[in-house]
Amino acid sequence: MKRFSVILVLVFAVLLMGSKGIIAAEKTFKAIASPFPPFTSPDLENNGLAWEICKAALETQGYTVTLRFAPWARAMEESKNGRYDGLLPAYWTEERTQWFLYPMPLVIIHTGFIKRKSRKEIIFAGDLRTLSEYNIGVGKGYSTNDEFDKADYLNKVFVPSTPQVLKMLWLGHVDLAVGGFEYSSYYLNQIDREPKFRGIKDGIVLMKPPLKRRYAYIAISKKAPDYAKKLRDFNIGMREIMLDGTYKQILGQYGLSD
Repeated sequence: MKRFSVILVLVFAVLLMGSKGIIAAEKTFKAIASPFPPFTSPDLENNGLAWEICKAALETQGYTVTLRFAPWARAMEESKNGRYDGLLPAYWTEERTQWFLYPMPLVIIHTGFIKRKSRKEIIFAGDLRTLSEYNIGVGKGYSTNDEFDKADYLNKVFVPSTPQVLKMLWLGHVDLAVGGFEYSSYYLNQIDREPKFRGIKDGIVLMKPPLKRRYAYIAISKKAPDYAKKLRDFNIGMREIMLDGTYKQILGQYGLSD
């Protein structure tokens, strides 16, 4: 009888804690990301734009959120297996839908041509063939869009990284560059601190129209606990931060607009 009373006391104590303790335990969200500034980076305040948006959306729904950084291949593998709830920033592909669900997008990433302001004679209105006389710096292994990737009539100069492409453009080694506008802007600000490249951030133009617009998401693993609820809660949270101005405020901190 005494043992039964002890058990009842313990059960009653748990019930007194209420559902808050149980909900708190369930309402955790573990994310993993690969460095991709300004969207995700351990070197940026608040770990980057995309993570700030994710965190704000999930916290409106009472989640405790954590983020870990890893190389892309490892981040993909660990999230596919459900060791992390979400992977960011991730593009949608048909293949990835076997492992992930995609909620509302975080941001739009624009890819296009970049030139020096002084090169006023270089004009792009959508026809790639008008650029056939120019040398175009391209990140090695990067995909821009199908038309550009297959355009063998263009003079493409393949360069290992985005910062190197931008430096070559500034020094006049190429006439144009191709890259993501948002992360190119981030790198221009970094490069401008180097004495040799002082003025680059104000002397480079991101040309319109962009060649491609892609949505970036937090991809939610189908093997994560309560993945459908996490997807639903994230979407609710995104709508809330869009309505109350938080989303626009975060974009503004990175020089972007919605």
